[in-house]
Amino acid sequence: MTFSVTGESLPAHTSPWTPRVATQLAVLAAAAFIYVTAEMLPVGALPAIATDLRVSEGLVATLMASYALVAALTTVALVRLTARWPRRRTLVATLVCLTVSQVISALAPNFAVLAGGRVLCALAHGLMWSVIAPIGARLVPASHAGRATAAVYVGTGLALVVGNPLTAALSELWGWRPAVAVIGAVAALVALAAWTMLPPLSPAEPASGTQSKPRSHRRNRRLLTLSVLTLIGVTGHFVAFTFIVVIIRDVVGIHGPHLAW
Repeated sequence: MTFSVTGESLPAHTSPWTPRVATQLAVLAAAAFIYVTAEMLPVGALPAIATDLRVSEGLVATLMASYALVAALTTVALVRLTARWPRRRTLVATLVCLTVSQVISALAPNFAVLAGGRVLCALAHGLMWSVIAPIGARLVPASHAGRATAAVYVGTGLALVVGNPLTAALSELWGWRPAVAVIGAVAALVALAAWTMLPPLSPAEPASGTQSKPRSHRRNRRLLTLSVLTLIGVTGHFVAFTFIVVIIRDVVGIHGPHLAW
């Protein structure tokens, strides 16, 4: 038995966790890290953005809500539009969109332009998540797909416990615009790494019989119930999380760079 990552067949006894595969998974984890960090930046930088652009903190908080709404409304259409693209191309395209959006945001003269930059980032958000885990799973044999996927999502966890506090601290020390610029620079580097280190990975063919019942998922009550519960849970979480910096500042009484940690 053999498996192939980039067209090379390897013996079944060969460990899939080669340095090359580990590096490729690290690139995917870095992509997840920088995307989630960019998504969450307004949370940590909320007071700094409001002060600089002379708008209310409540208005800045809408950057999170509008981001999520744009992603929700466009993901399915974009996934279908890019279904025939090689997976690497799709991932790199989303990282390029992220980079451009950060440049626009860092240079935004007003709130409207900042919101426009966030929209570009949000457009590619769902598309990125639709390919990043499948790419990781296809780099290793099926028996190791779960571990590969978990390795990719390490970047998400690190973004929440490291990336978000770090951008909040940078926003307090340097200003929110340099913090956004740093994210844009890192996103560009990750995009370059993804293009040079990942295999093209043509779109996976649908399994036999999957096209015979295109509407079956819409009638799956358990799936719909899970989706509704997820919506409620995530909404409840982000209602508080969006204003967590303001809550810590006004209720706990911590200010300045210490607030980020």
